[in-house]
Amino acid sequence: MIPAEHQELITAAVDGELSAPELRALRRVLDSSAAARSLYAKLKADRDRVRGLSQVAPPADLRAKILSRIASATPAPHTAKPIRIAQPETNPSTLPVPAFTRHYSGWVPVAVAASLLLSVTAASFAFFNSHSGSQPHAAKQPWSNVLPAPVDAPAAVPSPTAPRETRPDPAVVVRVDVSPVPPLPPPRPVVPEAVAVAPAPRPAYHDLLGSRPLPKIPPLEFAHLRVPFLRTVVELERDDIRQELTDELRRDPSSFRLDLFVRDTARGVDVFQNAARAAGLTVFADAATVEKLTKKQAHSVVIYTECMSAQELTQLFTKICGEDSKFSPRVCDSLHVTPVARADENELKLVLGMDAGLFKRPRTGSPGSIGTGLEKAPLDRYGDPKSVSAGTIDSVTNALTNPPGKAPEKPAVLLTWQVASGATRTAPSQSAELKHFLSKRGDRKPTAVPVIIVIRPGG
Repeated sequence: MIPAEHQELITAAVDGELSAPELRALRRVLDSSAAARSLYAKLKADRDRVRGLSQVAPPADLRAKILSRIASATPAPHTAKPIRIAQPETNPSTLPVPAFTRHYSGWVPVAVAASLLLSVTAASFAFFNSHSGSQPHAAKQPWSNVLPAPVDAPAAVPSPTAPRETRPDPAVVVRVDVSPVPPLPPPRPVVPEAVAVAPAPRPAYHDLLGSRPLPKIPPLEFAHLRVPFLRTVVELERDDIRQELTDELRRDPSSFRLDLFVRDTARGVDVFQNAARAAGLTVFADAATVEKLTKKQAHSVVIYTECMSAQELTQLFTKICGEDSKFSPRVCDSLHVTPVARADENELKLVLGMDAGLFKRPRTGSPGSIGTGLEKAPLDRYGDPKSVSAGTIDSVTNALTNPPGKAPEKPAVLLTWQVASGATRTAPSQSAELKHFLSKRGDRKPTAVPVIIVIRPGG
């Protein structure tokens, strides 16, 4: 039974109404359901048959019939007569004139002449008055006759208060033994002739608002924000993007997690294995993980390796881009590179059943003593120093197993990272491929980059 949302998606695809994300969802539905593929093919065939039908020409008299029907159904238009109000015709010459109008109309010229005569008389009087002599008819009285005469001495004004009576002064007693002059003050001590020097003022940064002096502000330090690497797999065909990926893998910290987003996890694993064989990487695939991929029980898988440098990892993903171009539509979507977090290390520890030492760096000996058997005792991946005899045995074993003309093997292991609902992850002790990988695992080279490659579906 096809769900309703899948049926709606398929019908919209047949009508050509899907966007780019909906097209990707349609491909996932068609890849996962045979019933959806059959329904999609049936609807496309029906659409093609409908489009292939020949068009029937309309009859020649169709337009005439339609117009006749419209004419018969439309009522005949009629115009309403305007309403007119009858008014009697009037002639201004025949209108009656009131009696009072005829009585007072004869006085209008007389009133106009009187007002005109009054205006001329007032104007003449004003003109002659302004141009007459400057001497007035009555002589003005001088100010000297109006003001009072000056007074040489002020008149004696009687005092309103009575005069005070004089009293005799009281007797004054003078003591001979007491001097009337106060004594002199005691002499002051002589100040030494010296100059007091004040201490030099300490520098202080005064606040303009009047608060206490502020301390000196330290210089600002800018933090550099690290942006993770996120590119599509198609972009790995460009040289600048490949160089950017190599530079990202060479930065600290030395261990990284690479998330490869694919359209289908099983097909993504096939593309990765083909590219790994071309790059010289031996992948030990867990049998239980391969079975879960076949049954659609593994949501995502993980590939762990610690024997490839940054340049070799870039070449590996370049070959993945080449293998992905052979499929239509493409399987791989994008690549995301981030430094390994503690949560990733703990999850990998559960998958491998051991600590891979992602945050521990190998110690290198002096460059002049490499290969002579006299180098210092190196540290293993756990930081424990090896004895000289153990280092000698390891060098002899590597010389016997890896002849000078043969390149060393680069092992990697493929295990289950996340399972679907209802499935369980296989215990690390039950995986023969994991044990084989651990036996092939040697000392980590200083240039090697431990990576956790997670193949997971996009979205």
